[in-house]
Amino acid sequence: MGALHWRPGEQPFESGGAPEPNSALNEIVVLPTALSAEQCKETVALGEACKSMIATVDRGHAVTYRTSTIAWIEPQPPAHWLYHRMAGLFLEANRRYRFDLVGMADALQYTMYGPEGLFDWHTDLGFGASSARKLSVSVLLNDETEYEGGRLEFLNLSRRDEALRAGTAIFFPAYMVHRVSAITRGTRRSLVAWGYGPPFR
Repeated sequence: MGALHWRPGEQPFESGGAPEPNSALNEIVVLPTALSAEQCKETVALGEACKSMIATVDRGHAVTYRTSTIAWIEPQPPAHWLYHRMAGLFLEANRRYRFDLVGMADALQYTMYGPEGLFDWHTDLGFGASSARKLSVSVLLNDETEYEGGRLEFLNLSRRDEALRAGTAIFFPAYMVHRVSAITRGTRRSLVAWGYGPPFR
């Protein structure tokens, strides 16, 4: 077999040093007191005041793939406090990930999963504008004791057993495969947002 010959300075994968490790790139960050109980109630009120719609996904998966209702909380004056709080949480969580973030990719998403509601295995990276998502967050707005099922689970990460309280924020890289398991009782309410930035490199 013939050998490949490269001119000086043009060797593939040649760099000046070893890459810097970052184990957080495959981890979640849990902030248990991201929102207070009162702030959770105010967030629910903001979401309930917005026009709701049936959630959809890219490429038209069957309705059994994602069953939930969403509403978009736009950055209008009544929600400014919430946007400021979420921006601060992104800064706090991103100290661990060290992603290059420049803002939020979309308006804040208020999500409701009723009985039999779910969102099967997926990533938050999509097409068009959603391909710029880097860091995702899901903030629980009601206690896990108020519903059954509806666990936020991650592929290849151990399932947690403890029930999470309202106000808990769960951050994770947008490329991590995750799901919300089927609700069997009650309603799960959450606030979802994405930090975006230049393409991964």
